[in-house]
Amino acid sequence: MKISRVKDEIIVKIPFWQKRWNPYMIKENGEPEDVGRYPTLTGLIIRHRKDGNDYEEIGWAETLDMAYKGKPDQISDFLVMWEGEEQDFIKKCGELKIGYEIHSD
Repeated sequence: MKISRVKDEIIVKIPFWQKRWNPYMIKENGEPEDVGRYPTLTGLIIRHRKDGNDYEEIGWAETLDMAYKGKPDQISDFLVMWEGEEQDFIKKCGELKIGYEIHSD
């Protein structure tokens, strides 16, 4: 990740892909075996529907590589929040070719 400031803007550059590593597959040089790649970010929509207090949290979260354990990837908490409508966010994820998940509590 690269973070910089240009005048009154903070610029954050996040690589689209990350390498998958399997710590159980060690090469002769002691490094884990490279076993592919996965997207760094996942879109996340959380729909809160408890006690009549309905609202959504929308944004991008970090994708967590779980392939080395034979499990599907997981996602972190939000890294960047979206301040707009859900449908606009879904459209933006499509434009950026970033997958998204919808969760409800």
